[in-house]
Amino acid sequence: MAKKVKHKPGRPKKGQSFATREQIFDSAWELIGEVGWTEFRLSQLAENLGIRTPSLYNHIQDLEEVRWEMKRRSLQMLGDRLSLKLKTSATGSERIFEFLNAYRSFAKSHPQFYPLTIESTEFDLELKPLGDRILAVCLEVFRFPTLDEASVHRIRILRSLLHGFIVLEEAGGFGRKESIEESFKKITESLESGRLW
Repeated sequence: MAKKVKHKPGRPKKGQSFATREQIFDSAWELIGEVGWTEFRLSQLAENLGIRTPSLYNHIQDLEEVRWEMKRRSLQMLGDRLSLKLKTSATGSERIFEFLNAYRSFAKSHPQFYPLTIESTEFDLELKPLGDRILAVCLEVFRFPTLDEASVHRIRILRSLLHGFIVLEEAGGFGRKESIEESFKKITESLESGRLW
C-alpha cells in the first residue's frame, strides 16, 4: 500500500502555484484598494494568490511589512505625480494649481493609501528619500529658497489646509449648494496671493 503523502503547511495545494514577493504585494495593493484596511486579511490575500496563508511567510514577515510596502508604493506614486506636474506646468501660478490638484486627485483616487502618505518618514532611512522628494517638489512649487524654520511652518500650514479640505470632502462635510470646486479654486488663489481670503 502506497504511503499517503501529508501536505506540509506553507506549500501550495496540488494545482496551485508559488507566489513571488512582488506578486504578493501587487495582490495586496489591489485587495486593500477594494476592501479597505479594516477588512484586509492575510488569509484572503493568500486565497487570492491561490496559496495557503503560511506560504506568505516564505516571502514576507507579517502584516506590518505589507503595510510598509504599501506606504512605500504610495509615496512613490504620489511623488511621481507631483514631479510630473511640476515638469509640465509652465508658470508659477499654474504650478500651484496643478500641484494642489494632483495631490487632491491622488487622495480621491486612492483613499485607502493616501493616509499612509501623510505620516512622517523622517525616522525611516528607506522611506525618507521618498518623503524628501515630495518636500523638494513643494519647495520648488511655492518658491521657498531653503527648508528653514519659516518654510517648515508654511509647509505645515499648507498641509493642514489641504488635508483638512480632503478629509471634509471625503466625509461629505460640504453640504451646501455652493461649488466645492470653486472653494478649492479659492484655496489656490489664496496661496498664490499669500492672503487667506
